[in-house]
Amino acid sequence: MIGHVASAEEARGRVVLRLGCGTSAVDAAFEAAVRIAKAFDSEIEGLFVEDRQLVELTAYPFAKEISLTGRGSRALSSQDLEQEFRAAFLAMRRRLEAIAKRSETRMWARSVRDDPISALARVCAEAGPWNVIVMGEAFGPRDGRVLGEILASVRDATGLCTVGPRSRRTSGPVVVAVEDPDRMVGMMRTAERLAGHGARRDNIIALLVSDNPEHLHWLEGQARLLLSQGTSVEIQIAHASYGEPASIAEAIRRTRAGFVIAQYGGLAVPAEDLRPLATALESPLFLVR
Repeated sequence: MIGHVASAEEARGRVVLRLGCGTSAVDAAFEAAVRIAKAFDSEIEGLFVEDRQLVELTAYPFAKEISLTGRGSRALSSQDLEQEFRAAFLAMRRRLEAIAKRSETRMWARSVRDDPISALARVCAEAGPWNVIVMGEAFGPRDGRVLGEILASVRDATGLCTVGPRSRRTSGPVVVAVEDPDRMVGMMRTAERLAGHGARRDNIIALLVSDNPEHLHWLEGQARLLLSQGTSVEIQIAHASYGEPASIAEAIRRTRAGFVIAQYGGLAVPAEDLRPLATALESPLFLVR
């Protein structure tokens, strides 16, 4: 799978920056959306999703809204929820307008009421097949399944970009976590776009990932063959001791990446437990199927 976004001239996709009112949007997510859009000469649509299930809950008298401290609660009111939705959407739109002016990137925003994943599938299908989704909120340790469901359900997206709780940096090398040589060429093409847009030129690191020393040796040979005639790429090795993803997360952290490209569901980004990655990741993460 090649992570690709349609250019503005193609009009067959764009960067979709998804936001909701549940948690605070992260600056690194906005910066990642801009970097992807500029790398592919694309545009950004801010998509604010009003969770339909949350609205439906207001019909039940037992539904309560718990304060962030957990010490107080109040009845969940549809009117209050509508006001919160409106205020959050306007805040997102103002933020996008300021970023658009500063980065000279075309952006617009809209609000929809739907199930969050259904909203993404519908919006991406409207423009064409070449969309990349950027999640505006940081992922949590248990969000692996949610990310996998988005990748599986939104067929008109070629990739999913997300950030961790400690993601603060978008400058630095583009790191490609390679576990399968069959995916390597496509991931490298995405890395070259992200590394080489505009006047900047970041280096690219192929981080070879395996929990088997023999497979790692074979993977290194395959990588050197595939990269022999391509862009100058630094090859590094990341061995997952006893299959433990924490060692891979630490290897990624040590690269001081400005962007990480990885395959979902492998050692680098396991479907079950994202705790090591949530702790170590300091840059945006671009996921491919």
